[in-house]
Amino acid sequence: MRRTATIGLFAAISLAFTAAPCWAEDGPSIKRVAAGLHDGHAFGPRLKSDGAWIAYGVRESVKGTFKTSYYARSLTESGLFRSVWPNKHPALTSQEGTASFTDMVGYEWGSSDKSGAMVAQHKTKGAEVLIEGINVRVGGPGAQHSPAMSPDNSRLVVVSESQEGGATDLFVADTATEGDTGFQLTFTGDSELSPSWHPTEAKIIHEVRNPLGADIHVFDLDSFEHTPILRLGTSDEIQPTYSPDGKRIAFLSNKDSKDGLRWDLFVFTPGASLPQPVIKGVRRSEKSRGYCWDPLGRYLIAAVEDKLAGYPLVIAPSDGTEPARVLATTKDNMDPTITAVGERALLAWVAIDTEPRPGGAQYRVVYVADFGLMGYGDAAGLQAQTPTVRSKSDAPAAK
Repeated sequence: MRRTATIGLFAAISLAFTAAPCWAEDGPSIKRVAAGLHDGHAFGPRLKSDGAWIAYGVRESVKGTFKTSYYARSLTESGLFRSVWPNKHPALTSQEGTASFTDMVGYEWGSSDKSGAMVAQHKTKGAEVLIEGINVRVGGPGAQHSPAMSPDNSRLVVVSESQEGGATDLFVADTATEGDTGFQLTFTGDSELSPSWHPTEAKIIHEVRNPLGADIHVFDLDSFEHTPILRLGTSDEIQPTYSPDGKRIAFLSNKDSKDGLRWDLFVFTPGASLPQPVIKGVRRSEKSRGYCWDPLGRYLIAAVEDKLAGYPLVIAPSDGTEPARVLATTKDNMDPTITAVGERALLAWVAIDTEPRPGGAQYRVVYVADFGLMGYGDAAGLQAQTPTVRSKSDAPAAK
């Protein structure tokens, strides 16, 4: 029954999109989403965990004024499409409404197609995180950003300016409690950034930035312990995420860059292995880490900062045993993200539209590809290896 439903889902997806370029080698075709609807670059696609919806942002000119908006599109029902906006939001005061916000600058999915965390630009309060459909307004006195929903959608962590001097802290809110405004988790005086949840435990991994660099910490919500987990000198280690089984951690680092501007992707097992390089020169953005784990943890997929090669989308085994290989023929790639749906997986990213608009303008649009969980590494000619685990004596040294 589950397999039949999955096949039906992706049959519907294939009817909803316009054909686009294919994989670098034999494999599933890539579909272009919402092409031609916007006069501006798409960015930051977000796939709903069940594969039924995708949200994405667009920076475009509207009546001569640039505006940032987010849109949600169904991947199962052709033509089902809506803007993401805090209309009649229950958290708004009587003096607030749609006109109180100028832009929608971020979005994370919740448990339903109309339940997610919005990052809305308030005219006087800066960016604010709101949750659709319930009376929740998250964060401290300053601007908020980087919402991350827990795997079970019961809690939301955000980054908020809470101290003088622009330092940021983590706040967490219960998405099921009416009127919950959240509470502050960290009080370090440094800037906590880029939170990401453990897949099965109540832990939030994140970066801590200070004048000496950025390190990786973990906050345990059960014990309320805030612990450094990786320190590599004065370089910056940022954008950490757990592997799908929660045993390994991927992160970006500029430690091997002479000017500090190149971000390489590394993976390590806390307390058991040194960081292993996986992909060099990841192309990150304000709305994306620039990389994602495959749903089984065998590979990492990233956009690469290589202009001459067309900013390729690449894939590499997560243990670093093989070099990255080009995954798709699209150009000017950014912001990859992936989710598993039964025995299939959806991969989404933005890349330059292959069909110029009238007048020759070309913008980045959203692309989606679907494939079997066991076969997409083969599309790039890769064979995943079992991750290498070293002894505890090889663990990264503290500063």
